[in-house]
Amino acid sequence: MAISPDDGSAIDLHNPALAALLAWCVPGLGHLYQGRTLKGRLFMGAILGTFLLGMWLGGGRVVYASWKPGDTRWPFVCQAGAGVVALPALVQSMWLQGSAKQPLFAWEFMSPPLSPGQFVSRAYAERLTSTDPDIEADFFFDKPPLRQFRSDQVSLWHRRLGRWFEIGTLYTMLAGMLNVLVIYDAWAGPMGGVDGKAGTGEDRTKKLNA
Repeated sequence: MAISPDDGSAIDLHNPALAALLAWCVPGLGHLYQGRTLKGRLFMGAILGTFLLGMWLGGGRVVYASWKPGDTRWPFVCQAGAGVVALPALVQSMWLQGSAKQPLFAWEFMSPPLSPGQFVSRAYAERLTSTDPDIEADFFFDKPPLRQFRSDQVSLWHRRLGRWFEIGTLYTMLAGMLNVLVIYDAWAGPMGGVDGKAGTGEDRTKKLNA
């Protein structure tokens, strides 16, 4: 139980650990689980809306996980706070680590960018040159049975998107960082008290939407 700082009413947090996990998975879901529907809907709309707006502004390229030398993607640490909406980036990064495999998802969704000298499969190179407007056929050199990328895909993204790449990155980072506060609120309840009493000894009506 927690205490509302507004009127001292009791708030049933149910299982706080589960609520915090749900709040990380989908912003606001932990609050919906606790019956705090007004907050849950507000957080879900605001945080997911901010994250998706950032993705749109950044041309769908700003959320990816990469720990390669020269392209350590520290913003993803913040973006991951938004929950499962950022999880495909981690899956893509782990799948492609140290290999010439094609990304798991269509259109290279949340896959890390190609770096200079990186080897890829011939099928993946052909798909990129036919579907990605940033990549030309002469960016690849034959290294049978693979092909080697001789450009820098991050630079290509920056050239095409300009400042919107950074703005989109910022929006998605803010969404993840704000959700950390939402997770804490689902776990501990509002600031102002964590015992099951309102401070007067009187019975109070449970207010789940506080």
